[in-house]
Amino acid sequence: MAAARQTYSYRAGWSAGLPYPVRNVWRRRRGLLGMIIGVGISLGLGMTMLAVSKASIDLFTADYRVSAVNLYVVTEGGKPIPFLPGETTGTIKNAQHVLAQLRGMPGVTAVLGQVTWPLERDRPGPKLRDAPKELFTVMGLDGDPTRVSGALRMDAGRWPRRTDEIMLGAKLAREKALGLEDVVRLAGRDFRVVGIGRLRGFGVTADSFGYIELQSLRQRAVIGDIVNSIAVATAQPDATRQRIDEIESLAPYTVPELVRFAEQANQTGVVIRGIMMSLTLTIAALFVANMLSRSVAERRLELATLKAIGMPSRTIVWAIAGEALLVCGSAFFVGIGISTCFGYLINEFVAKGYGFESLYVVDAMSFVVVFIVALALGLVAGLLPARQATKVDPIDVLREG
Repeated sequence: MAAARQTYSYRAGWSAGLPYPVRNVWRRRRGLLGMIIGVGISLGLGMTMLAVSKASIDLFTADYRVSAVNLYVVTEGGKPIPFLPGETTGTIKNAQHVLAQLRGMPGVTAVLGQVTWPLERDRPGPKLRDAPKELFTVMGLDGDPTRVSGALRMDAGRWPRRTDEIMLGAKLAREKALGLEDVVRLAGRDFRVVGIGRLRGFGVTADSFGYIELQSLRQRAVIGDIVNSIAVATAQPDATRQRIDEIESLAPYTVPELVRFAEQANQTGVVIRGIMMSLTLTIAALFVANMLSRSVAERRLELATLKAIGMPSRTIVWAIAGEALLVCGSAFFVGIGISTCFGYLINEFVAKGYGFESLYVVDAMSFVVVFIVALALGLVAGLLPARQATKVDPIDVLREG
């Protein structure tokens, strides 16, 4: 009995009808997915560096933008934003007279004078002879910050209204385990905690200060009639600045000037983070180029066959370069997810630990720039493998096969 002859029929898959570049991507989706994840991690690190760089500048500049204070006044020769060791804002003498002059100027709506001084905390119970002193850095304020929009950030409670009340910065309250209605004794006087918050525009360490009335601080410390700096809110900033310039020994600064000083002081850190981000993007581009070059080497027989049957070199070039663009474009969205996760961890655990509002600030424009750079790097990374693909000699490859 003759064996039945079996016949087999070949059915092309659904992807056979797709254009070659699309079909090629579908066939190699698993390998491309690995490249997308690898490049996405690099882009995520770069985006995180950009967001941290933005936040580091905002630590010094955000308060000035949020607060309605127009001018910051220090003594001549003082630094409005001390950065280097030995730099200080200096002291403004005859503070009561100067504050009265400023409050009497046309258009001025609020004037806040401040001086910072350490006060010793008195603990109940017997004192040890060699025990170190516990100091509170206290800011005495002349003026009502509640009259200036954005000048005061309250986390809980209210601003002190009496000489025996104090507001604590969030970091100070956390470190000293103090809360609302607790009593802290400083330099021989009891102060009741009525608020948790900080004053904006007087330094990045404002969360580590206690805040009391300036008159109360003068009673507890021998500081005389001085202030370190003065914040002025005015409806006529240009005219007010001109009048302050006429007062001897005072130097007024506008908010844009202070923002520029802060950005200049952080320029070195910004450059370093920019270099690190450039390195991560370069590594990502080299990774894509290397993987695609390896892919081209492994597919020499396939590419030779395509050229032998008449496929244009331009189609092959765009197929390889398109893979690089697809990898970098898709990796951008993976990078956003990774950067967002890093940002949450940084703000939740690192920033709060140091008493900062945020150490990761999303800048949409920076992310757009990263996206454009990623596509450009993807295109450049795909050019070399694409050129290699067009140089495949069908005769030599088919003979080797």
